[in-house]
Amino acid sequence: MDAKLVVAVALAAVAGAMWFGFVRAAPQQSALGTITAKVHKPAGTYQQVPSGLNRGFRVPTNIPIAESYLFNITVDGLDEPVATALNTIRSRQFEEGQRVKVTFERRGFGPFLRRIRVVDLSPN
Repeated sequence: MDAKLVVAVALAAVAGAMWFGFVRAAPQQSALGTITAKVHKPAGTYQQVPSGLNRGFRVPTNIPIAESYLFNITVDGLDEPVATALNTIRSRQFEEGQRVKVTFERRGFGPFLRRIRVVDLSPN
């Protein structure tokens, strides 16, 4: 068998596994939790710098990042805490120690490369 074909099949298998673990639609679950931390993240900028040999006259692009609040939440029935970020307007209704309803998706490959993505956060 040609070596290029073997490499192509292996890369396709890795891409398929990544799609299965992290991209495909996952069932959403809801549970109650408690906000354990609310941390303010100030506004800032991210500078995107062009790379490569043929940059021409392209200059770095400044991308503004809005201020937000980062929340750490201990969810009933989960071993590890989950985290999410909300804008300043939406985060006004949440305080540290408050009970909330968390809607989330579990992603990953069983016990390996696990990730919990918070879809929605609402007051209880």
